[in-house]
Amino acid sequence: MVYVVPLLFLTGGLVLGVLCLRWGIGWLVVVLVLIAALLAAGAIREGRAVSGWDGIGYAIFAMLMMAPAILGLLLGAAIGLYRRRKSRHIADP
Repeated sequence: MVYVVPLLFLTGGLVLGVLCLRWGIGWLVVVLVLIAALLAAGAIREGRAVSGWDGIGYAIFAMLMMAPAILGLLLGAAIGLYRRRKSRHIADP
């Protein structure tokens, strides 16, 4: 199960990043990455505020959910941008 959750977040971010760039709404990727980064930073901050083992849930959220989502969004955006430029290059004679 520990591998499934990060893989789902990575795959979801990847698909969302590709679709956003292919549809021409790349600004949405930037907004989503910023939101995910703020959520991860907030979770880490909250995890540091509690003592003992109580903060590990916040770290798990940040590292096993938000980090793969950010990576997936950025990789998906790069792939979507590449495919969009490639399809324009093929369409132009």
